[in-house]
Amino acid sequence: MTILIVYYLDGQWFGEVVDWKRSGSGSYRELTRVVLPQSKAEIEKYAAENNYKIEWRGAGLREPTSA
Repeated sequence: MTILIVYYLDGQWFGEVVDWKRSGSGSYRELTRVVLPQSKAEIEKYAAENNYKIEWRGAGLREPTSA
């Protein structure tokens, strides 16, 4: 399962997909930024549809509130 790192910054959700690549006798991880839906529920649905495991990062991962 591929990992989707999700973080919340300045009122927006951002994501990065982690892919492991082989290199010689070892491996390294390659990060690719992805455009995410802008609600936590939609992000979870997106992850399920794409077979991603979510890693929530950072403090204050509360759902943004609308004015």
